[in-house]
Amino acid sequence: MTTPLDTVAVGKIRCAVDIGSTMIKIARVDEFGELQSQDFFPRDFDLGIAAQVESLLADLRIDTGGGGIAVCSSANGGLRVGVVCLTKRFSGAALRNQVLLAGANPVFVRDFDEPGGDPRRVDILLIGGGIDCADADPFARRLQRFDAGQYNFGALVYAANRHLAASFHGRFPKSTIIDNPLGDTLSSRVGSVFEALRRAYLDDLVFKEGVSELRGNLARGIRPTPEVVSRGFLRAVSNKSSFAIVGACLALDVGGATTDLHYTVELVREDSEFKPASGVPVARFVFTDLGIVASRDTLMLQLRGHAQLYDFLTVVLRNNVRETYELLREGEYTPPAALLSYACLFLALDRFARGRGPGLPVGDLAALSQIILTGGAVQSLDESIVLRLAGLLMPAGSTPPLIQIDRRYQIWVSGMTWTADLASPV
Repeated sequence: MTTPLDTVAVGKIRCAVDIGSTMIKIARVDEFGELQSQDFFPRDFDLGIAAQVESLLADLRIDTGGGGIAVCSSANGGLRVGVVCLTKRFSGAALRNQVLLAGANPVFVRDFDEPGGDPRRVDILLIGGGIDCADADPFARRLQRFDAGQYNFGALVYAANRHLAASFHGRFPKSTIIDNPLGDTLSSRVGSVFEALRRAYLDDLVFKEGVSELRGNLARGIRPTPEVVSRGFLRAVSNKSSFAIVGACLALDVGGATTDLHYTVELVREDSEFKPASGVPVARFVFTDLGIVASRDTLMLQLRGHAQLYDFLTVVLRNNVRETYELLREGEYTPPAALLSYACLFLALDRFARGRGPGLPVGDLAALSQIILTGGAVQSLDESIVLRLAGLLMPAGSTPPLIQIDRRYQIWVSGMTWTADLASPV
């Protein structure tokens, strides 16, 4: 049960809608934000998003005229964002965390002193670093050397020292200037970057996926699904959700294009080179090459070359392990969806334990008390198999973690119905 503080806020939402790449989920919630019922429907691509959603709500006798309906969408897989900053460990970590909070996917974080650029295509290139001080000569010199031509981006956004904003805009007149999230006190403020990316994310959904066709109350405040899941996990960790957290915890949201890792920061090892921004209770990392549909080929490539492939198959399969191993190594095996989902969580856990990802901290799996799996791709998985897979990666003698599969999408519902202040330090 939620706390009385939250009851006032969540009581305004009685229905939540999630528009996914292949499915539409509709949930009814009570006055306390708790799940009452939910229904799942395959996307009708001929009918279109707006017509299908409105038709489904009408069939379920849900009135769209009086408000109280929240909508989120993961139909476009998230914005790709590159960050160029003053220092990767401070301004870079803060900006990357806010990119993740907004539901976007950070592709790289580079500092101004690194030679060259990055050829990977991003939707937004975010420039950050430095506090709002007038004496900014060292940063000004680095900023002056910045060469936008070394990057491949759709839009350029400046979120650094405000005293240098006019000069930057003079060099790049098509750039967008937003408030420096670090301000003048070295305190990370969510607002400016969060709102700018979220607006851009929704524009991306609108123009590419037809979400703009939604009308009236359905079109107000559409949120990215990754942001919703992140806030739902934070709400659970903060003991403001019916979903119980028993200790150091991580959640894996396995989807068609990405696998999202959400984790409590006490899981980060002390000797990790990378660490989440200071003051945050939870953090998120996106594995953009681990997914069961759009990222299937890259997922299979990673699994095929993994040193523990045979051990993985021994846990997941009941028979024909050797034959499957040989076929998979030769690229001649067509895996079922469940095996792909197990592969996503296995590879994500392994990378977290080794810190294998741009900016990904090294996780201490020995300290892990709980693993939560959420998303449509994990609903048919077996908790005992997940526990055995985790055991392949955890240090010897580790206490087995509690495994929970969020089959009622409680984390999603918690994120949809929690309307607390966005300035929460996530």
